[in-house]
Amino acid sequence: MSASKPGPTPAKPAAGSVIAGATVLITGAARGMGELYARRAVREGAAAVALWDLDEERATRLAAELEGSKDNVARTRVRAFAVDISDREAIAAAARATREQLGAPDILVNNAGIVRGALFWEHDPERDIELTMRINILGPMWLTRELLPDMMADRSRPKRILNIASAAGTLANPRMSVYASSKWAMIGWSESLRLELARSGHDHDVV
Repeated sequence: MSASKPGPTPAKPAAGSVIAGATVLITGAARGMGELYARRAVREGAAAVALWDLDEERATRLAAELEGSKDNVARTRVRAFAVDISDREAIAAAARATREQLGAPDILVNNAGIVRGALFWEHDPERDIELTMRINILGPMWLTRELLPDMMADRSRPKRILNIASAAGTLANPRMSVYASSKWAMIGWSESLRLELARSGHDHDVV
């Protein structure tokens, strides 16, 4: 009789990973790059992962899948939160709920974003210009402002803020003027915040 081949061995949390044992918050987490970041956080042994997304149903399904995954050797807790990242009050409320359910985040991934491709004068002032800036740069600023005091105060482990930008934030891009502006702002803010933290002695916080 031939012996059956064993199944693949679940991945072990990466040794020395800043993710291992951390509470991770990811925006735009239900699909795309956000989903990939969530899967990696579970695979590398995060203590908890908060999936923030406007699509509550998809985020909830993903949370259940990740908690039951064979890669979840660290028994990571994964929770979904329905959040409109363009709404400052919604961000504040979801931040409170995340702290209550999972604890203060150690790692923040500002991933949520939208793209509006059109000539600048074809953009609707509210649906295109304002919404793009609210989601792509103001939302990340508001959320970081909510979480940063706890990150600065807790020196027990490294803290990380990952802001997802774009090549559009480094060069002029016709028909992408509003989107490019939001990503230029993301890069400029991220670099300035990084320097402020470093020069203020908060070397455990890295942007």
